[in-house]
Amino acid sequence: GHIKNGDFSEAAMCYVHVAALVAEFLHRKKLFSNGCSAFKKITPNIDEEAAMKEDAGMMDVHYSEEVLLELLEQCVDGLWKAERYEVISEISKLIIPIYEKRREFEKLTQVYRTLHGAYTKILEVMHTKKRLLGTFFRVAFYGQSFFEEEDGKEYIYKEPKLTGLSEISLRLVKLYGEKFGTENVKIIQDSDKVNAKELDPKYAHIQVTYVKPYFDDKELTERKTEFERNHNISRFVFEAPYTLSGKKQGCIEEQCKRRTILTTSNSFPYVKKRIPINYEQQINLKPIDVATDEIKDRTAELQKLCSSADVDMIQLQLKLQGCVSVQVNAGPLAYARAFLNDSQASKYPPKKVNELKDMFRKFIQACSIALELNERLIKEDQIEYHEGLKSNFRDMVKELSDIIHEQILQEDTMHSPWLSNTFHVFCAISGTSSDRGYGSPRYAAEI
Repeated sequence: GHIKNGDFSEAAMCYVHVAALVAEFLHRKKLFSNGCSAFKKITPNIDEEAAMKEDAGMMDVHYSEEVLLELLEQCVDGLWKAERYEVISEISKLIIPIYEKRREFEKLTQVYRTLHGAYTKILEVMHTKKRLLGTFFRVAFYGQSFFEEEDGKEYIYKEPKLTGLSEISLRLVKLYGEKFGTENVKIIQDSDKVNAKELDPKYAHIQVTYVKPYFDDKELTERKTEFERNHNISRFVFEAPYTLSGKKQGCIEEQCKRRTILTTSNSFPYVKKRIPINYEQQINLKPIDVATDEIKDRTAELQKLCSSADVDMIQLQLKLQGCVSVQVNAGPLAYARAFLNDSQASKYPPKKVNELKDMFRKFIQACSIALELNERLIKEDQIEYHEGLKSNFRDMVKELSDIIHEQILQEDTMHSPWLSNTFHVFCAISGTSSDRGYGSPRYAAEI
């Protein structure tokens, strides 16, 4: 049913699991050089199959190399349909030795043609950014008389492409409505912890929350590509604003944020669309942490836009505009005024204050690169607009420098390795010369 519903990744994983089982079987009978472990790179879920029991019945099954080959070819086909081109090579590594041993050169040309196609596809989707590998939701069920042993259980659901919250909610209402009657099913939109005792037992309640894959800083350095951040993932995150006064939203000085990290018992993609959550961790961010987090996000967005092979100028300008806004209570400066002013900073732990300052330094640096880049990309008609951005940026740097009593943008900050590397790559791509490098002390001199 997976293919019918457009769940191609799940269908592909079914093939991978079956192929791994057959490989393990042949491996134990010394008929194939690799068992389950060869599939580990494709999915860590394969460990389940390695625990296969050696029962008497197993020995009567007539699995053969031929059966395995057919399954492996199905895996390639399935992974292609799932657009998970990056792991096709792992399957091919198992197919190639068989064809080499049999001198099946025609078949080998096909395997390598497929591999060539897969790598071409990878380049294409990295360029167009049009590949969508799924959207994730936390779904929790409440109502003993309806859900029985599912009552109170929480899952992560993987939905195809860009599924919206309303779409999955409707799907679940329809699905469980057929079982319990639509009028008896209620969706809980709020992401807060549900107190089951407060719910009306006459209804089947389903809580649906949009979540994103979660990675700590170490994982982010290891998982470099968009694909790696959507494949073999088992941790998810969502955030909810709150204040100590009980209201959700408050002013900057009172705005807190609760970050919930959920861990599933298996990794996505899996043979199923939903996986139970087996661990939950909550982190409460105080207002100064929220500020640091916000500046960190903005910095990362700018860095991502600047280091992209083909810079999206419209996005870059939109982000820059938001970043260098100097209005009284908007933009990044509002955080500096709230937490770094002499009168305020003493209220907070010095470690937190320094973290925020440090994040601001990185942020200013990212803005400075983005401005340099924008200047290179614009046409005549945008010079005035760019000058406006630049003058806002200067005002922001000046005010920030006054607040924290240090000259923020010095010449030497222009020489960070991140800058020059990105810049040389950018020059290589765009064919511009890099003689007016980021080392140019123009901004520093003007501020």
